[in-house]
Amino acid sequence: MRDIDEIDLRLLDTTLLIVFLGIMRHRKATAVAREMGLTQPAVSHALKRLRALYGDPLFLRRAQGLEPPALARDLEPKIQKIVSLITETLVARAAFDPQNTAT
Repeated sequence: MRDIDEIDLRLLDTTLLIVFLGIMRHRKATAVAREMGLTQPAVSHALKRLRALYGDPLFLRRAQGLEPPALARDLEPKIQKIVSLITETLVARAAFDPQNTAT
């Protein structure tokens, strides 16, 4: 496992996490692209960036699609939790009330 000092979190964006989860669900880059409104090459590029970040292939190409090995299966619940937490922070904001706003 790499040391935290070797990891540049600036290289990570939420699209990569969503692509990862899409591939786990669909096992095909074209299906993920269609679902996300991206091109297939954009999904492939995101997968390439994920592979570089993790230093691992993450998915194995098979005749029936992309197969997740043990690492990808282990990462799935963690990445799902990260995406859920990000979503929660964006959705769970309190409604704007001008009387409670400091001036």
